[in-house]
Amino acid sequence: MFKSEIINVCHLIVQYYKSNKVANSKILLSHITLASITASDVVLMPCHVSSHWTLLVCRQKEQCWDFYDSFKSGRHRSNLPDLVKTLYEEVSEALPADIIMWPINEVPNLPQQDNGDDCGVFVMKFMKEALSAETISWQEKKNWCKEMPQFHAEITADILRAFSNIINTNISA
Repeated sequence: MFKSEIINVCHLIVQYYKSNKVANSKILLSHITLASITASDVVLMPCHVSSHWTLLVCRQKEQCWDFYDSFKSGRHRSNLPDLVKTLYEEVSEALPADIIMWPINEVPNLPQQDNGDDCGVFVMKFMKEALSAETISWQEKKNWCKEMPQFHAEITADILRAFSNIINTNISA
């Protein structure tokens, strides 16, 4: 289902704060190395802007960015060029210089959230779909809002499984 053997994925988590027209950023780069970024075809960048999570996907071979937003708003998109520039400034040794000039394509027809709380879940689902080997038909996924309770349960189960694996690993060691 996933092109894990084809695509090396490097996750960058970016928190972006904007206040008083002064842009500040805090980039958490744990486990991110020059080698991991350079070897990646795709870089997933969940972005927190104005209390809302969105997703930027850097497609290095295509030299473009894809932007995923479950709550369409021009204010979320308007910060993207500054965010890309800040990312480049923070990890310039790992990214091509022209990355700030690459087009930012808004992914059309995405499922939209119907509340102010589920943007993070949408971003996790968007990340999974962005890495899918299958062609994505967003029209078929328009009912994600109805499936949110199931998605919440799946995410909770994944977290508990991961936590259990950590505990079991530490007990075995």
